[in-house]
Amino acid sequence: MVMRIGGLASGMNIDDMVKNLMTSAKSPLNKLNQQKQLMEWKREGYRQVSTTLVGLNDKLSTFSLSTSINSKKATVTGASNVTATATGTATNSVMNISVSKLASATTVIGSKLSSTASDSLLSDIYKGSDTSITINGTQIDFDKSTDTIASLVSKINSSKAGVTAVYEASSGKMSLTNKETGSKDITLSGGLLDNIFGVNPAKVAGSDATVTINGIETTQSSNTFTVNGVSISISGTTPAGQTSQIQVAQDTDKVFDTIKSFVDTYNATIATLNQKTSEERYRTYTPLTTEQKADMSEDEIKLWDTKAKSGMLKSDSIIDKTLSDMRAAIVGNVVLPDGSEINITKIGITTGNHSEKGKLIIDESKLRAALSDNPEDVYALFGQADHNPKLEGSTSAYTSSDGIFSRVKKIDNVALTSLYDKAGTSKYSADLTTAFLVNSQMGAQLTSFDTRIADVNRRLSMLETRYYTQFSAMEKAMNKFNSTSSSLTSMLS
Repeated sequence: MVMRIGGLASGMNIDDMVKNLMTSAKSPLNKLNQQKQLMEWKREGYRQVSTTLVGLNDKLSTFSLSTSINSKKATVTGASNVTATATGTATNSVMNISVSKLASATTVIGSKLSSTASDSLLSDIYKGSDTSITINGTQIDFDKSTDTIASLVSKINSSKAGVTAVYEASSGKMSLTNKETGSKDITLSGGLLDNIFGVNPAKVAGSDATVTINGIETTQSSNTFTVNGVSISISGTTPAGQTSQIQVAQDTDKVFDTIKSFVDTYNATIATLNQKTSEERYRTYTPLTTEQKADMSEDEIKLWDTKAKSGMLKSDSIIDKTLSDMRAAIVGNVVLPDGSEINITKIGITTGNHSEKGKLIIDESKLRAALSDNPEDVYALFGQADHNPKLEGSTSAYTSSDGIFSRVKKIDNVALTSLYDKAGTSKYSADLTTAFLVNSQMGAQLTSFDTRIADVNRRLSMLETRYYTQFSAMEKAMNKFNSTSSSLTSMLS
């Protein structure tokens, strides 16, 4: 390391002179740092776009669920002993139902104990040596020296035997009832159970429910069952001369809310993308160097950086293509199963004027009318998906049979993949702090910048050392000259 000698002999400020010389020499380094900063800002902009698109994708997955876009509603009229809920597979239909018998569960009742407290140890009622019982093929272990009647009941109820045990202390009776209704038997084995229930205990056999649906008598093992995608629960027999009618139809309110939520999400997404690709670029506002920041206030730096960061993605090809593809997909016709076509204008949704850049606008009265008149067509417009095997794995291709949700999702996936390849953003995370992938185009470029910056810093350090070496040599020479001059003056005087 070169010793830095101040300008004692020359009277010059060596540090300031070297600093001024290095300022000029640092120009290439400053340019590299500025280029790197611009790329980092651009990559951050890509991450903001990526998280927005991931958020859209997540919402589309929810919107595409049959419970969201093809939601059905079951309405029950008539006798009050029937309730119904439409599931995702329900079809528009009408069912008339009458119940002549409810399903019941098999019950076994023991009567060999009498007025025994529930906290009595099992050893008080059983003298056998075995340590387990078996109910419906499930083994349940016990310790008669520590387990009580109450703890045995608890073990039975928490086991996989599929029964509910009840003990009534005043009568000394225990019962076991299958958790499932129907004619399924209860099987018991074990000396302890024989001691409680007897070898041939009293048994009330369970039975199936008898239900007539649209004139067809059926039996059901449970009082809750599913027919045509409708979950039906019966709570009693139907009074003579009455029936319950279940009408399944489109839940237009739920579908309306889903479409409105999609429009709001879509509008928010394209607003973000439009803002990024149309933001003004101020090219005279380059990233500040360390020296420039030292001469500015924090507020001045903030205002400058705002201008410098603006327009990083102006007219970006990935974003512009995504916006263009989405607009085309949204307004394009969707082919229905019968071969006819439908588009958003037919259900009261328009794209507004040119200045609104593809924003969707809903005429709520027209949309509700379309849902009321042709709910299946509206479902197909949004929720239909073409699962063509030839297109499997191709995220970019959508067909005329794809509904809007499927189309936008495929376009979204293409954009996310492009951003992933270029900027190293995540295709699945909506978190702005998610780390960038190093092995991306921009990742490789930033690594190259780091290498070049390190090389320039190394050369600048060598240059600075050389300057100080030269000035030090000059000072030494001047010191020697001054010393010689002083000696000559002394001799002459």
